[in-house]
Amino acid sequence: MHEVYFIEPNNLGADFLTRIYKELTAPLKTLPLIVVVPLSIAAGIILYLLLNQLIVKLATLLQYGF
Repeated sequence: MHEVYFIEPNNLGADFLTRIYKELTAPLKTLPLIVVVPLSIAAGIILYLLLNQLIVKLATLLQYGF
């Protein structure tokens, strides 16, 4: 079988950055919903508590803008 193309592994230039990147992204590749959904909900709640009126105005503006 002939390969059409070859994608090299991710390399961030420094070994320690590449290692950190691989450790942080490995769970996202295997169980994305278990990580992303709770973090998104938590971030939304925190932003709402910190910037409540601004978030409501921004959402309203975006709804009318699109």
